[in-house]
Amino acid sequence: MAWATIARRELLAYFRTPFGWTLLTVFLLVQGYSFFLFVELMAQPLAPHGTPLRLFLGGTLLYWLFLIMVVALTTMRLLAEERRSGTLETLLTAPVRPIAIVLGKYLAAVLFYVALWLPTAVYVLLAAWLAERGTLDWGSVAAGYLGTLSVGATALAVGVLCSALTAQPLIAALLCAASLALWVLLGPLRFFVSDGPLATLLERLDVLAQLDDFARGLVDSRHLLLHGSVIVFCLTAAVGHLGLRRRP
Repeated sequence: MAWATIARRELLAYFRTPFGWTLLTVFLLVQGYSFFLFVELMAQPLAPHGTPLRLFLGGTLLYWLFLIMVVALTTMRLLAEERRSGTLETLLTAPVRPIAIVLGKYLAAVLFYVALWLPTAVYVLLAAWLAERGTLDWGSVAAGYLGTLSVGATALAVGVLCSALTAQPLIAALLCAASLALWVLLGPLRFFVSDGPLATLLERLDVLAQLDDFARGLVDSRHLLLHGSVIVFCLTAAVGHLGLRRRP
């Protein structure tokens, strides 16, 4: 299948260049250091209520800043670089449908994102070793990682759409980062809006509260439905944009 071939090629491209390994190394170094700080913080007598894993999986500004940076860097070249180099036109004139191109590249980005997070399972094992027997809630851990995967998959879909809209990878990265930053900042706006439909909408879109729910072990199907809808919308828009370029 064309989408599988494209996904395999793009995924291998991440690991055949210094870019992918550099991003993976920096990601693990920052995440490892942040987890160490969270463990030290929660060990203090006056530490706030919570667990290091709850902070680690979306409870701090560092998580969101790094998420935006990683997603922007991961997706910026997927379609923009193809347009800039002229290879996108070759793909579009070949017997490959735009949906296969978008799905293949999106799947590769998601798999690379999963590969970034997989080694952090060591931190979970470390937390289980440091905690008293039976005190680590494995359900909350699984829900926290599900939330991280859901938010990451949604952000990557936004990044793919941004990459489809321009021929400049840097512009795609900036557009993606700005879009994700606005999404993160939407939720806190509800505290400045009186009760009403707008306040309800902002509450539903509050990704900070959503990820906190996941980190506490609460898997709300409405959150998953929202993320799924955004993913479908962004990928459909990207496919539609490529379809317009394919027309003579």
